[in-house]
Amino acid sequence: MDEITELLTRQWNYPDLADDAALARLWRTAAARGWFDPGDLTDAVALVRATGAAACPLPVMDGFVAAGLLTEAPETVARIRSADVRIVVAPADPAAETIPFAEGGTAASHVLVLPPAGGRASVRPVEFAVPQPGLASPAWARLHLGGPQAVVDVGPEQAGRALSLLRLGLTVRAMAAARRTHDRSLAHAKVRRQFGRPIGGFGAVQQRAATREIELRAGELLIDDAVRRHAEHAPDRILATELAVCHAVAVAPRIQVSAHHNLGAGGYFEEHQAPWLFRRVHADIALLPSCPPPLGTVADILLGTAAGLPAVASTAPAAAMREQVRAFGAEHRTGARAFAKGDDPALVAAMSARKWFGMTWPTADGGRHATLAEQLALQDETAYHQLPVAHAMAAVSVVGAPVVTYGTSEQKATYLPRIQEGTLTFCLGYSEPEAGSDLASLTTTAIRDGDDWVINGTKSWIANAHTAQYIWLAVRTDVDAKLPLAGISMFMVPMASAGIATEQHQALSGQICCTVTFDDVRVSDSARIGPVNRGWQVITDTLTGERLLLASDIAGMCRRQFDELLAAGRADPDRVLGPPGSAGRARLSGMAVQVQAVNVLLAEAAERAEQAERAERGAAHTARLAAAMAGVLAAEAVEQLSRDALEILGPAAALHTPDAPGAGIFELGLRLSVLAFLGGGTNDVQRGLIARGLGLN
Repeated sequence: MDEITELLTRQWNYPDLADDAALARLWRTAAARGWFDPGDLTDAVALVRATGAAACPLPVMDGFVAAGLLTEAPETVARIRSADVRIVVAPADPAAETIPFAEGGTAASHVLVLPPAGGRASVRPVEFAVPQPGLASPAWARLHLGGPQAVVDVGPEQAGRALSLLRLGLTVRAMAAARRTHDRSLAHAKVRRQFGRPIGGFGAVQQRAATREIELRAGELLIDDAVRRHAEHAPDRILATELAVCHAVAVAPRIQVSAHHNLGAGGYFEEHQAPWLFRRVHADIALLPSCPPPLGTVADILLGTAAGLPAVASTAPAAAMREQVRAFGAEHRTGARAFAKGDDPALVAAMSARKWFGMTWPTADGGRHATLAEQLALQDETAYHQLPVAHAMAAVSVVGAPVVTYGTSEQKATYLPRIQEGTLTFCLGYSEPEAGSDLASLTTTAIRDGDDWVINGTKSWIANAHTAQYIWLAVRTDVDAKLPLAGISMFMVPMASAGIATEQHQALSGQICCTVTFDDVRVSDSARIGPVNRGWQVITDTLTGERLLLASDIAGMCRRQFDELLAAGRADPDRVLGPPGSAGRARLSGMAVQVQAVNVLLAEAAERAEQAERAERGAAHTARLAAAMAGVLAAEAVEQLSRDALEILGPAAALHTPDAPGAGIFELGLRLSVLAFLGGGTNDVQRGLIARGLGLN
């Protein structure tokens, strides 16, 4: 890629120093270096990304597609690869005499006219080109064509794949241009000082930057997924491409404009790269309608077939675990969960018998060293099927994981078997009236008194404290610590201890949350998990996994909501969502993109977390960022899906009854959505952490 960047910098250097002749020269130089003979789609996409980052309209994907369609015209393919024929591909009627909007058209020598539904495609020379000044730079051109010089028959499936790849190429280029501007804006925010400090330290700048990073990363992963499916000739490759396209149409212009907010006036003038990248993003998005989707929009594909969203690539063990849990869930599937009822003991026992609780633990602690991806598959499918086992699942990650890492042999013997049986109940004692996302501000204290500790303080919004056997409690054991995080310790405190009082409150979700007061509560030192004053390390060692499991739980609910809405739409598409091209179908497409974006982000976060467990360099940092991004997007997706479903399906979707649409999943999702963006640290706080992870302080 360094060689590609150097070439683009030297021969293109953004359109302010380039003209139509420069594009033709670059075309020939690129051909000499094999750009139009890239070998496979992955290489072609890498080249397209490089041109997007340089705001360069060199039609690499057109050359790749043309070479693939013209296998029966090897001489023409050879001339394309040498740039003797500088070709663009235009979906059009075979009898068309002009192509109205050709990118790079003034430098092109030929057009491959491709009938969108398949038929006779022809290579035709450009007799003359008329520039079409406007947003694109260099300008689009209206091409006037001569007679066919080569003709090939293209089947409908071939034509569909070609159109899909052309749309993918435009998407890749637009997202790469948006990525480049975003990265430039981050670099600028680190050094541009206003009001006495770098603008990257301003909350508004950090929130924007984190949001755009999430959108970019999700888009890049959706593109990678589409490329993989095309390379494998997967049956759902066109759907995967349209998911990436739909996402880019929504976010690429937004990312570009957001970057301009950070760049300010300096990024407005054409001496800067940003204006040319702005043109590139918007021009590529504007060209997408001229290359029609071969099977229609995402909504059209999903409504017109039995296809679901493409399964995200995973390891073989994770895929096997998902299938096992899916079969189990189908057998025990229920309507939307009722939190007031708690876990179902029979289901918990059935899952325990399958040894699903604690499976990621070492074998010495009763586990089988399963991967985090397997655990996420379990979490996702239990949420999808709305199995009432949430408390038992939470005990594994919140309590079990730190006990495995930091617990004594006696503590492991006390807690781990009960967690694996699903019989240990606990509540999470982190939040306080003045310490929510800012856990370093907690004031509940534990003071050493011989072999005991005496605890005083108040914990707030503690779910299920009224029924829990234990509270997993963060307390301050060094009130004089210079660094607030250095004075925290963790305890597993029996809720039956003298001096603990609970006051119940009912949450929007239907859960019972409590204010828990500690008045001279005395516990043995054996209740402490991990070193004194090192509780923050105990928490953060497992925090990435906890956030991923929470995000996976929300993602499972999102998938269930989407599938229920899709089923309602399939029953009567035009009535429920409207005819093709309607706003209702566009909304369904947007929902599908949100759900799939969460899925691909979660898969990446799991991979990064497993790399961190293997102590790969830099993996812990990227795992934390990926987990935070997945969590933010999942929380926003469940709220958006719930609201959209209620608007589309009407009042019946607001009911929580067995015969309601989705059996109550939509209204429950809406009520739970508030908790989704509060739990584990609010979305605003998570965006701040993401921004700091990007270097904005």
